Amino acid sequence: DEFEAFEAEGLVKCCNAWSRDQKQKVYVQHKIMEQADDIWAHLGREGSRGYFFLCGSKQPEKDVFAALIKIFETKGGLKNEEAHKKMESLQLAGRYVTEVY
Repeated sequence: DEFEAFEAEGLVKCCNAWSRDQKQKVYVQHKIMEQADDIWAHLGREGSRGYFFLCGSKQPEKDVFAALIKIFETKGGLKNEEAHKKMESLQLAGRYVTEVY
């Protein structure tokens, strides 16, 4: 699988959340918070060059956005307004992309 090869090379990190396949519900926003340090380093920190793609159901989109805002606030020390501006700039730069249905 291409994604497995890309992940092995360190080019991507796939964090799947299968909320209905196990007893304890794990949602994508939980997986995102588990990766808070890496997300800040690759997406939020000044000079970072990472990309974030959310694909699948539209349902978690708002919770994912809120989780990223929280990471920017807690890991980056940004105020809420600054975190929202950062997300806006990532969207405009094509570094935060959602393909949801």
